[in-house]
Amino acid sequence: MTGSPDERVLLTLAAKVWAFRGRVVVALVLLVVAKLAAVAVPILLKRIVDVLSRPETLAAVPAALLVGYAFVRFSTTLFGELRDVVFVRASQTTVADYTVRVFRHLHALGARFHANRSTGALTRDVERGTASIGFLLNVALFTIVPTIVEISIVVAILSVNYALAFALIIAATFVLYAIWSVVFTRRRAIRQRRVNELDSRAHSRLVDSVLNYDTVKFYTNENVETERFRSIMNDWIEAGVGNQRALTLLHIGQSGIIALGVGSVMLLAGRDVFSGTMTVGDLVLVNAYVIQVCLPLNSLGFVFREATDAIVKAERLFALLREPPEVAPDARLPPLEVAAGEVRFERVSFGYEPSRQVLWDIDFRIPPGKTLAIVGGSGSGKSTVSRLLLRFYEPWSGRVLIDGQDVAGVAPESVRAAIGVVPQETSLFNDTIAYNIAYGRIGATLEEITEAAKAANVHDFISALPEGYETIVGERGLKLSGGEKQRIAIARAILKNPPILVLDEATSALDMRSERAIQVALERLSRQRTTLTIAHRLSTIVHADEILVLEAGRIVERGRHAELLQRGGLYAQMWALQEQERALRRSEHRASQRPVNLATLIAGAIDAARGELDAKGIHLYTAIGLDVGLVTGDPAELQDVVWKLLAHAIEVSEPGARVEVGLERAGNEIVLRVTETSRKLAVTAPTGPPAESIRTEPAAREPEPEAFADEEPSGGSGAAFDLAAIAGALEEHSGRLTVSVGDAGTTYIAALPVRAVAGTSDGEPRAGWDIAADAISLAGREIIVIDDDDDARETLGALLKARGASVRTFDRGRHALEQLRLRSADNWPDLMICDIGLPDEDGYTFLRRVRALEREQQRALEGRMPAIALTGYARSEDRVRALVAGFQAHVAKPARPDELFTTIGRLLGIGHRPAAS
Repeated sequence: MTGSPDERVLLTLAAKVWAFRGRVVVALVLLVVAKLAAVAVPILLKRIVDVLSRPETLAAVPAALLVGYAFVRFSTTLFGELRDVVFVRASQTTVADYTVRVFRHLHALGARFHANRSTGALTRDVERGTASIGFLLNVALFTIVPTIVEISIVVAILSVNYALAFALIIAATFVLYAIWSVVFTRRRAIRQRRVNELDSRAHSRLVDSVLNYDTVKFYTNENVETERFRSIMNDWIEAGVGNQRALTLLHIGQSGIIALGVGSVMLLAGRDVFSGTMTVGDLVLVNAYVIQVCLPLNSLGFVFREATDAIVKAERLFALLREPPEVAPDARLPPLEVAAGEVRFERVSFGYEPSRQVLWDIDFRIPPGKTLAIVGGSGSGKSTVSRLLLRFYEPWSGRVLIDGQDVAGVAPESVRAAIGVVPQETSLFNDTIAYNIAYGRIGATLEEITEAAKAANVHDFISALPEGYETIVGERGLKLSGGEKQRIAIARAILKNPPILVLDEATSALDMRSERAIQVALERLSRQRTTLTIAHRLSTIVHADEILVLEAGRIVERGRHAELLQRGGLYAQMWALQEQERALRRSEHRASQRPVNLATLIAGAIDAARGELDAKGIHLYTAIGLDVGLVTGDPAELQDVVWKLLAHAIEVSEPGARVEVGLERAGNEIVLRVTETSRKLAVTAPTGPPAESIRTEPAAREPEPEAFADEEPSGGSGAAFDLAAIAGALEEHSGRLTVSVGDAGTTYIAALPVRAVAGTSDGEPRAGWDIAADAISLAGREIIVIDDDDDARETLGALLKARGASVRTFDRGRHALEQLRLRSADNWPDLMICDIGLPDEDGYTFLRRVRALEREQQRALEGRMPAIALTGYARSEDRVRALVAGFQAHVAKPARPDELFTTIGRLLGIGHRPAAS
């Protein structure tokens, strides 16, 4: 569309309004009728004045004239209101259509536009633009047109009934007024654009600063932000003052022109009345018409000025609508047809700016159902690969193919519909948890949402919240921790059920424990899907089918994890560095860990709370096994957990009520249950993850900017009862906290893994150890340990290494199996120690696969690797099942070192001699 911006805006609006031409015609008819009634008012007033000014001719009160005068004046308002009722649907629909059009257009714009946009300025432009459209359609249209119509009718009446000088004065006043208004309004438009620009900049600064609230607080830069905002507002003040000066000059000129016109007309009318050529009624009529013309003329100037400002404001909106979308609206691209889900990059090169190339000849293939991982330093182009796959950008050269189809030749929405993404930073809508999960597939039922949450290991956490799935998560999900948001993102991707999955550094922002927990859900999600994993921590991609190492936008290495380590290149260097970091963290964590008997801690807490129990008359019931509570942890932290749970149960229970404390062993767990009988959840919500799986599901502990509800003080402690803090303390010990609410009250369940080995703390006496076990040396022996509990692996590893063994540890059976596959038949470990309760597949299944691999390698019976089941499943039937499954021995946690080493020595033929014949 050619022409100036103002003309384009008006022509676009005119074309839009033309769709409601029926309503426009009716509104204009009502407008004309209303103005005719307005013009008739002075005529009737003249007749009334003339009749009443001649008493000699007055036979009766001119009731008809008086009633007609009142009716005509009422008709002016009536037809004007009817006009608004008729036209309001056209104006409201037009404003709504443009708002929706802008909204849709913003989503149609490409990633390059959104990477450069300022959210605050953008929303301000849209807000001002849509408001301006409403003004142009309503006030401007039905003020300018009726004013021109009214002035024309008045000039015609004066021209016919009075001297031509009256009409000429009014016409000259109108013309002079219009010229003055147009000239000075256009000059002022420059200043108005400056005011709008500064207003958008100020809004952008405000929004950007508020969105980065945490950063401002971290660095105590509130004053800096205020000064930056004040600087913009100072410029805005100066621009506004200059704009007002121009406006004042415009108003003074307009008022002077109107005063000149009114004065000229009244002088001329007074002269004619004095000379007898006009009656008093004529003077009243002329005065009424002058006022009737000048008042709307004054409002016409206001409307013209505001309409000009509205056009200036709408220019940014229409300029936004002219931004080219990602795909032209008239493009008829075919949808992507996904069969197997193969992904291929063919010599792809790309850069965000012409002067800065990011990727160089990237070439790889992800077979259907396989996983390819991309690693590299910051800025190497890892995330750019995923953006090209999602068709956020077009490559400079080369092709991106899905099942042989170039994504550049298919509809972008069909490409993204086939790909599920778990991003590094999950942004959630300020809505319910259910809504955010269901966003993966609009229209999903609550049952489907719940199943997805269970698969992502976030259902227990959600269920523990007072509002459950209806809990509002806050802006961008700020009421949730990083781990919780990541799980919701995983649940969303599970619900979408895409054939292709992109994991874009999905765990890089989490701590090591949370990363491991979420990694389980990610591995489950990626099964049977073509998966592109972009990783920062190499430990998350060691089992990828292929790993690409990027450096400066080029693939410098590729292969599987073990192959890349053997090459000793960049990947091996990165792995060694991260292994050092992990070893340091494990060392720091282990320094604070001790064997802890929970039964002893519970007994101490009960003794400390005896006074409060007696004061409230609370009946305490206990079911505590003194010999089942051995765990590993920080004694002070675990004592604090036990005390807070007990003290809170006492605090919220009614006088004379019952409180129960139980401690039992359940498989690999030591379970503490504290039940209070308040018949309600004592705290309205946790501020953190209160319900996660023991080893695989601990959520991230992060400072919460806003709790879901106020915390209550716990009895006697003087401290707030914070479920998030308790859950976090348990998570640091590989445990979990769940909350069960029933009709009889609330039960808090704290579960911790059974300690793997008893009596290994520094300085603990060794008098009970067997002399034969103490003499066993494992020098030159290689032992592998498979246990998903960090403490178990570290404790066993340290214990075995102290006897000279070479130890390799794994947290998954399949990880160990992959390593065994890479080794020759004569280079297997001497012994395997395996837990039964492994994630993904249990120890029985894993051992069957090991034995199958041994048969595949044709290992002789005497060359097969002996296996010990070291597990918390300690019942007699568990022992029998382990032996039947193929384990050569079963040792229950917590294992005494003498028992463990005696068993190892027996299986390896060390430390004892056969009896003499």
